[in-house]
Amino acid sequence: MISLRITAIFLLFGTVWVLASDWLLDVIVTDRQAWLTLQSLKGLLFVSLSALIIWYLVRRAETACRHLEDELRAQNEQLHQILNVSPAVVYSLRLEPEDYTRHQVQFVSEQIQAMTGFSAEHCRTTPGWWESQIHPDDAALFYASLPSLFGQGSLQVEYRVRHANGRDVWICDRMVLLRDAQGRPRSVVGAWLDQSAHRQVQAHARLIEQVFESSQQAILITDARGRFLSVNHAFTQITGYTQDEVLGHTPAILKSGRQDQVFYQTMWQQILEDGRWEGEIWNKRKNGELYPEWLTVSAIHDEQGHVRQYLGIFTETSSRKAAEERIQRLANYDPLTDLPNRTLLADRARILFSAAGPKEHAVLVQLNLDHFSGINESLGHEAGDAVLRELATRLTRALRPDATVCRLGADNFLLLLPRTTASEASQIGVRLMAVVAEALPVAGQVLRLSASMGVAQFPEDGSDLTQLAQAAESAVHQAKRDGRNTLRFFSRQAQEQVRETLAVARDLHWAVERQQLVLHYQPQIDVETQRIIGVEALVRWLHPTWGMVPPGRFIPVAETLGLIQSIGTWVLREALRQVAQWRAQGLTLVPVAVNLSAVQFRNPALRDMLIDALREYSLPAHLLELELTESVAMENSSFTIATITSLKQLGVQLSIDDFGTGYSSLGYLKRFAVDRLKIDQSFVRGLNYDRQDEAIVHAVISLAHSLGLRTLAEGVETAEQLAFLRQNGCDEAQGWLFGHAMDAQALAERLARQGQPVTPLVAAPPPPSSPA
Repeated sequence: MISLRITAIFLLFGTVWVLASDWLLDVIVTDRQAWLTLQSLKGLLFVSLSALIIWYLVRRAETACRHLEDELRAQNEQLHQILNVSPAVVYSLRLEPEDYTRHQVQFVSEQIQAMTGFSAEHCRTTPGWWESQIHPDDAALFYASLPSLFGQGSLQVEYRVRHANGRDVWICDRMVLLRDAQGRPRSVVGAWLDQSAHRQVQAHARLIEQVFESSQQAILITDARGRFLSVNHAFTQITGYTQDEVLGHTPAILKSGRQDQVFYQTMWQQILEDGRWEGEIWNKRKNGELYPEWLTVSAIHDEQGHVRQYLGIFTETSSRKAAEERIQRLANYDPLTDLPNRTLLADRARILFSAAGPKEHAVLVQLNLDHFSGINESLGHEAGDAVLRELATRLTRALRPDATVCRLGADNFLLLLPRTTASEASQIGVRLMAVVAEALPVAGQVLRLSASMGVAQFPEDGSDLTQLAQAAESAVHQAKRDGRNTLRFFSRQAQEQVRETLAVARDLHWAVERQQLVLHYQPQIDVETQRIIGVEALVRWLHPTWGMVPPGRFIPVAETLGLIQSIGTWVLREALRQVAQWRAQGLTLVPVAVNLSAVQFRNPALRDMLIDALREYSLPAHLLELELTESVAMENSSFTIATITSLKQLGVQLSIDDFGTGYSSLGYLKRFAVDRLKIDQSFVRGLNYDRQDEAIVHAVISLAHSLGLRTLAEGVETAEQLAFLRQNGCDEAQGWLFGHAMDAQALAERLARQGQPVTPLVAAPPPPSSPA
C-alpha cells in the first residue's frame, strides 16, 4: 500500500512537471539555443526534485513502520505481563497435518513452572512432554474426550498431571480448536487452572459430612436465633423429625413441658456466660412420646467473638434404650474406670481433627504410672483397680470439660486436649504430676504415686490418632528412660522447654526454705523534684547453678504448683524487714511497693498477716504500698470492694498496676480507695512517636487527677519520655532512666544521697525485658 502510494505521487508529479514546464518554456523562450539549455537545466531540476520527493516519502513510510513496530512491541509486552499475572497456564499447540492427535508446543506461559515445577522452555522443547505428564489413571478419560474438541470446537476436562516433585496436581483444561481457511484443524489454544485446593476443600467437606452423619450421638446445629440449620441421622432416629421438617423451626418443637421457664432461662444464661451447658432434659418425639436425653449445648463464635451458631449434641437416656445403651457404652467406655476407651477416643479425635482450622492446635498425652505392677503384686489386684479408678477421677477433675481421658488398658491412659499449645501442655503436665502425687489411701496404706508422660502435638507430630499415639508412646518411653516421674515431648525443642519447666518446679519447692530468693529494689522518682519518693520490691531467685533467675521464668510455675502464696508472703515480710533495717541505719524512709498476687488478695487471712508483719517490724502502715493487677482490682464482686476498703482502713497505700492493659471499669474505679494508678510501660515506650500511646497516657493522667489519684509511669527510659510525662502532669516515674532494680545495699547508698536530686541515667542501655 505504501509503495503504491509513492508510485502514484511520483507519476502525478512527473506528468505535471513535464507538461507544465514544456508549455511554460514555449511561451517564455523564443531562442532555440536558450530553449535547449533551459530544457537541460529543467531535466536536472526534475531529477533533483524527484529524488527529494522520493526521499521524503520513503522517510515518512519508514517512520510510520517504526511507530507500528513500537506499538506492536508494547502490545506484546502488555500481553506478556497479563499472562504472568494470570494464575492460569495459557498454551498454544500446532497440530500435525497428517495426524491431529500429534502436536508441537508453540507457546506456554511462564506460570507452568509454578504449577508443575517444569520451566516453560523445558515444556516447549522436550518431545512428548505434554502427553507424559498426564496421570496414567486419567489418560483414558482425556483421550476419550478429544473427539468432542474436534466435533464441537471446544472442550473442558479435569485430570491430574505430574509435578516435578512427584505429587499430583488437579487441573481444569479448557481448550479451543482453531481451523485454517479450508476448515482444517490448525492449532489448539487453551488454559490450565489449578483445581487441587478446590478438590481438597471438597474432600474435607465430605469427610466432615460423613463424620456428622455417622455419629452415634444426635447432633443439631442452629443459627444465632436458635433456628435449625442442620441435623444428623441420629437426630432423626431419636426424635422422628427429618431435617426438612425442622428447618426454620427452633428446638421448642421438642419441648415436653416437664421443664419450667426458669429452667430454660438458667440454661441459656449459662450458655451466654460460659459458652456451654450440659445436663439432662426431657423432650418429646414427633409421635408425642416423652424421653430423657443428656444434652450438651455449645456456642460457636466467629473471629470477632460473636455467636454465629449453636451446636447441640445429645444421647437418649430412657429405660427403653437401656440395653442398647449398655452395649454401646461397653463398646465405647472402659468398664473399670468408666472412662472413654480407644474406640470413643478415635471418634472424638476424628471429629476434632477434621474440623480443626489451619492455626488450631491440640495435644495427645500418654500417661503411664511408674512401678504400678508392684501395687498389684504387694497389695493385690483389687487395690490396683481402686488406684486406677481414683486416678481416673483425679485426671478427669484436673482437666477442662472438653478434654478426653481414655484408658488404654492396665495403667496406660491417653489424654486428648483440644486447643492446647506446647507451652500450655507443659503447665498441664506439671499440674497432672502433682495430682498423681497426692496421697492415695488404699488397702490400709497411703500411697504416693508418680507417672511418666509423653506428649505429641497436632498437627506437627501427626494428622490422625494413630500417628499421634505412636509419637506419644515414643515420648513416654523417653520419659521412662530419663528416670520416670517426668514428661517428654516428641519434639526435641519442646522437650528442652519441658525439661526446664520441670527443673524449675523441682527446685522451686526449696527456694524459700533454702533462702535462695532475694529482693531487688527499683527507685520511684518524683517527676518535678527528681527525688526518690518510693521503691518497688522485685523478687529474684538466686539459684546455686543457674545464677540469677528472673521472675518471668519461675513465677508462672509457682502459680501452677500453688507456691505463689508462700512466696508472696515471704516477699511482703522481707520487704518490711528491709525497710526496718534502713530505718535502723538512719536512712530516709520511703514507702516500699509490693506486688500482690490474685491468690494472696483472695486469702481471707491477708489483713491479719499484714497487721502481724507491720507490728513485728514496728512500721507504720503508710510505708507499705500494695500493687494490685487490674484484672484483680476490677473483679465484679462485693468481696473485692470489701477487701480493698479493709486494706485502706489499715493504712497501707494501694495502687493499680499496669493500668489500661486489661478491662478498666470506671464505675468500680471511683468506688475503690486506691491512691495511685501505674501507667504500663507498653504505653510509655511509644511516647514521642506513637500518637495513640501519647493519647492514652494523657487520658490516664487526666482521669487519675480528676479522681484525686496520683500517677506513676513505668518503664521510663529516655529524657524525651520524661519530658512528655512532666509536661502532661504525671506525678511519678520509674524505669532505667533513673536506675535499674538493685540490691538492698546499693539502694541504701542511693537513699543516703537523698538530699541530692536523682541524676537521670540518659546513657543507660534499655532493659532486655520488663523491669519486674
